[in-house]
Amino acid sequence: MNYVELHAHTNFSFLDGAVHPEDLVVRAAELGYGSLAITDHNGLYGIVRFHQAAVAHGIKPIFGAEITLTHGHHLVLLVKNSVGYANLSQLLSEAHLQNKKNEATITRDILARHSEGLIALSGCILGEIPTALLNDDYTEARRIAAQYRDLFGLNNFYLELQHHNLPTHETLCDQLTQLGHTLSIPTVATNNVHHATRDGRRLQDVLTCIKNHTTLDAANDLLYPNAERYLKAPSQMVRLFRRYPEAIANSVAIAERCNFSLEELNTTLPDFEVPPHETTHSYLRRLTYLGADRRYDQMTPQVFTQLEHELHIIEKLQLSGYFLIVWDIARFCNENGILCQGRGSAANSAVCYCLEITAVDPIKLKLLFERFVSEERTEPPDIDIDIANNRREEVIQYVYNKYGRRHAAMVCEVISYRGRSAVRDVGKALGFSLDEVDKLAKLLDHFSSGDDMDEQIIDAGFNRRDRRVQLLVHLCAEIARFPRHLGIHVGGMIITKQPLWEVVPIENATMPERSVIQWDKDDAEATRCVKIDLLGLGMLSLLDEAFTLIKEQRGVTIDPAKLSYDDPRVYDLICAADTVGVFQVESRAQMNPLPRHKPRRFYDLVVEVALIRPGPIQGDMVHPYLRRRNGEEAITYPHPCLEPILERTLGIPLFQEQGMQVAVAAAGFTPSEADELRRAMGHKRSHEKMRALGERLINGMKNKGIPHEAALRIFDQLSAFADFGFAESHAASFALLVYVSAYLKVYYPQEFYCSLLNSQPMGFYNPSTVVYEAQRRGLEFLPVDVAISRWDCTVEGKSIRLGFCQVKSLGEAARDLIERELDAGPFASIEDFMHRTKLNQGALEQLAMTGAFDCFGYSRRQALWQILSLVHQEQGALSMDTDERGDKLLDEMTTMETLVADFKGLDLSTLPHLMSMMRPSLKARGIASAADLFEMSTRKIVRTAGVVIIRQRPMTAKGFMFITLEDETGFANIVVKPNMLTRFRKVIVRSRALLVKGTLEKKDGVANVIGVHFEPMTLNGERIKLKSRDFR
Repeated sequence: MNYVELHAHTNFSFLDGAVHPEDLVVRAAELGYGSLAITDHNGLYGIVRFHQAAVAHGIKPIFGAEITLTHGHHLVLLVKNSVGYANLSQLLSEAHLQNKKNEATITRDILARHSEGLIALSGCILGEIPTALLNDDYTEARRIAAQYRDLFGLNNFYLELQHHNLPTHETLCDQLTQLGHTLSIPTVATNNVHHATRDGRRLQDVLTCIKNHTTLDAANDLLYPNAERYLKAPSQMVRLFRRYPEAIANSVAIAERCNFSLEELNTTLPDFEVPPHETTHSYLRRLTYLGADRRYDQMTPQVFTQLEHELHIIEKLQLSGYFLIVWDIARFCNENGILCQGRGSAANSAVCYCLEITAVDPIKLKLLFERFVSEERTEPPDIDIDIANNRREEVIQYVYNKYGRRHAAMVCEVISYRGRSAVRDVGKALGFSLDEVDKLAKLLDHFSSGDDMDEQIIDAGFNRRDRRVQLLVHLCAEIARFPRHLGIHVGGMIITKQPLWEVVPIENATMPERSVIQWDKDDAEATRCVKIDLLGLGMLSLLDEAFTLIKEQRGVTIDPAKLSYDDPRVYDLICAADTVGVFQVESRAQMNPLPRHKPRRFYDLVVEVALIRPGPIQGDMVHPYLRRRNGEEAITYPHPCLEPILERTLGIPLFQEQGMQVAVAAAGFTPSEADELRRAMGHKRSHEKMRALGERLINGMKNKGIPHEAALRIFDQLSAFADFGFAESHAASFALLVYVSAYLKVYYPQEFYCSLLNSQPMGFYNPSTVVYEAQRRGLEFLPVDVAISRWDCTVEGKSIRLGFCQVKSLGEAARDLIERELDAGPFASIEDFMHRTKLNQGALEQLAMTGAFDCFGYSRRQALWQILSLVHQEQGALSMDTDERGDKLLDEMTTMETLVADFKGLDLSTLPHLMSMMRPSLKARGIASAADLFEMSTRKIVRTAGVVIIRQRPMTAKGFMFITLEDETGFANIVVKPNMLTRFRKVIVRSRALLVKGTLEKKDGVANVIGVHFEPMTLNGERIKLKSRDFR
C-alpha cells in the first residue's frame, strides 16, 4: 500500500460530509485501500459503524477527529493506541461539556493534558499554521508549529499537505514543506475527503448551504471551489503529490503506528455497595428470597428450583452487581411512589420478578429464562424499566446523582433526515420560496414514499419536468437517512465504573441537566456497553393518577398485583373492541381483530399484543392464527419436533423466543447460534444479518427432514421479525397493562377518562375524541370554571371537570401562578382573577370565550367585554360603561358559535358533537352514521361522513391508507386503496372532514368502507380547527 487517507469526513460531521461511513468504506475497498481514517468534526459519532464496515471489508480502521480550537482553527488528531483513544474521547468531552451546545472548542491546555497516544496533523487551510502562512506571517507559523511539535513530541506532529488543484495550495504545500525542514517536522499528504466520489460535490454544496442557512445562489465563498475533495485512488494521490514523496510515504507510516481497535474497549459496571459481611451475590440472593416471600403464597419446589437455577447462572456470569443496580433503581421508584414496571426479556426472570423489577410471573407463564440470560450469550442482559412519564426525570437524576456525571449518561438518538425535513432544508438551499417549501412539505406527509412523489409534486402545484424540481427530488433521496443532529434516546442510560468519557465522548443535551454519549443504542450495544433503559410510559402515568383518584373518590386501593386477571366484564369490553384509551389495543389495526380473536384469558392478551406487529403481519401470521383460533383452519406443524414449541400459538410462530427454539429444534442451531438469530431478529438494521443466516437455517431444516417449501415458509416467518416482532416476555408485560387499563375503564370510568385527559398527549386519539367517546358511554363533562377547576381535570361526583391544562394559551408558567392563587383562596371576580394571576390579555380572552368566567354570572361575550374594559382602564384609556350600555346588550352566542369558541380555546368541547347538528340534513341525503353501518348489509354501496380523526399508512400496508371518521355515534373505518389515494390524495390529506362513498364490508363485528369516492365535507362550523393524528 503506497498511500492511506488520514483525513476524511462522513455525514457524522453533521452537514459537512456527504457520505455514510459505510459507503466510504465500500468505496475505499473498491479503490484498494488497506487502511482508512475518518476524522469527523469534534466527535466520534460514526466510528462504530465505520469500524464494523471496515472489518467486514478487510480494511484497517483508524480513528480520529478534526477538533476545533479556541479561535476556530482546526487540528486533526489520530489515535495510536488505547491511551490515545481515551485521551481523544476525554478532550472531546471537555470541549463539549465546557461550552455551549454545538460550540465545542478545545484550549491548548486541554490539548496538552491529553496529548499522549495521539498523532496530530496541522489541519486544512483553517488550521493555525496554514492560516498564518496564507496571511504571509511565516514567523507566527514557525512559532505555532514549534509549539505543537513540543506539545505532541517528535514524530507525533505532522504538517498536513493538501492539494485540490488550486494555485494557493501548490504554494502552501511548498511553504509547509520548507517549514518542516526548518523545524524537523515531517509532512503528510491528505485530501480532506468530504464525499466518496466526484459526483458527491453537489450534495456537499447543499449541505453547506443548509448549515449556513443560505442558498446555492448566495453561498459564494462558503462553497468549495471545485469537486476535488473526494476519496481518490492511492495512485491518483501519488501522482498529485509527486513533488512530495515523503508526505505520501508518511501517510503509510502513520497508519502503521495507529493500531487501536474498538475491540479493546472493556466497560465495567460500578461496584454496588452492599451491607457489611455481605458479598454482592449473597446480598442479591437474600433480596431475591425476601421478595419471593412477598410474591408467592408458598415456596413450591418449582419456584425454588427456578430461583436457584437463575441465581447460579447470574453468579457464574458475574452479573449480581448488574441486578443490584437495577433493583436499586426500582427500589427508588417504589419508595418514592413512582409507578414502574420492567419489561422486555427481563420479564423472563423469576429473580427480577422477586426483586419487584418486573410484574409478570415467568414461572406461571412458562417463560424462558435463557432468552434473558444464558451461559452461551456473549452480551450483557438488557433490562428495560417503564416509568410513569410524568416522574421519569426524578429517576434519571437519581442515577446521575448516585453514580456521577463522569460515570453515567444517556444514549443519544441520531435524528436523521426524512421526507418533510429533507424537503424543507433542501428546498431552501435550492432557492425555493418558503411558501413553496411549506406547501410541498405539508403535502409530503408522514406516510409519503418515493413511489408517489410525482403525484405529490403535482398536487403541490409544481411541474415535475422542471429541472429544479427534479433536482429537489433527487437530492432529497440522497440526503435521506443522513444525520441532522443528536437527540436523546427514549431512555437508554450507560453506567460505567471507569470514567465514561474514556469510552465514548459525552456532550450536553439540549434538555437541561442531561448529557448524552455520542453513540446511539445500537452502537453502544455493539461495543458491549451495558445499557439500562429508563423509559417514560404515559400509561403508567395514567394508572398512577387513576389509582390516586380512585383512592380519593371512593376509598378503594387498586393494587395491580392483586387483581385476578380473569374478570369476564373486562374481556367483554376488549372483545367488543371498546378500547379507546386501553393500552396497546386502541389503534384501528389493533381493534379490528379483537371481535374475531375473542380474548378470554390473560395469555390471549399476550398473543394479542404480539399479533398486530410488523413482523407477524409481514410474515403472514395474523390471519392464519385467527382462522385457527376460530376453528376455520386445521392446526398443523411443519414438523413434529416443532409442536411443543408452537402449540400455545396454534402452530404459528409469533414470538422471538419461538424463533430461537425453532432454530435449535428444527435446524440444529446451537444455543449461541440461536442467540445470534435473536439479535438479528431484534436489530433495526438486521435484514442483511437475517439473509446471511438464511442458508444455514434452511439447510439445517432440510437435514431434519422438513420439506424445502415448509423450510422456506418458516424462514420467511422468522425473517419477518426483522421488521419488528415481540418477545413473549415483553408482550406479557404489556398485556398486564392492557388488562389493568381495561379494568379501570369498566369499573372506574370517571377516574379513567379524567386521568386519560390529564396524561395527554398519549395514545392514538385527540382529547376531543376522548371526551366524545366518554359522553357516548354516559359520562358528563363540565367546562373550565375559575371558581372550581384546578390545573388538571378533576372528578366531581359522576362528572369530570375540565382543568386549566386544557386551555391552549396557558403554559407551565401559568400553572404555577394559578395553582398558587387557588390555594390562597377562591377568586371573587374577573378583576380579582386578573390581578392575582397576572395572565396576559390573550389568555384572559381565551378563558372568557371558553366559559371559564360563567361562575360570576357573565355570558362569554360579557366576560370578554369586562376583560377588555379592565385592560383599557389599566392602560389609562377612557373608562367604559360596562354595566348598562355594553355587556348587557351583547347577544348570547349560538350553539355553533360556542362550539367554535371551545375548539379555538380548548381543542375540544363539552357540547354535543358537531356532526349531530348536521345529522338531519345528512340523513335526508341518505348519508349513514357510523352506527348505521353496523345495521346495513355487507357489500352494500354506502355513503358516510365524519370528522377525520386518524389517517394511518403503515409500512406493512402495501400502499393502503386507513382513515377513521368520527361522528356523534362513533367511528367509521375507511379503507383507501393505493389507486384511490393517488386519485384523491389532495382531498384525503387536506380535508378536516370527509364524505365517502364506497362498499361496506362487514365481518366478525367489524365494519369497513372500501372508499371509491372522496369529497371534502363543508362543516357548519368551518372555523373549527379540527385536528387529526396521522401515523406511519
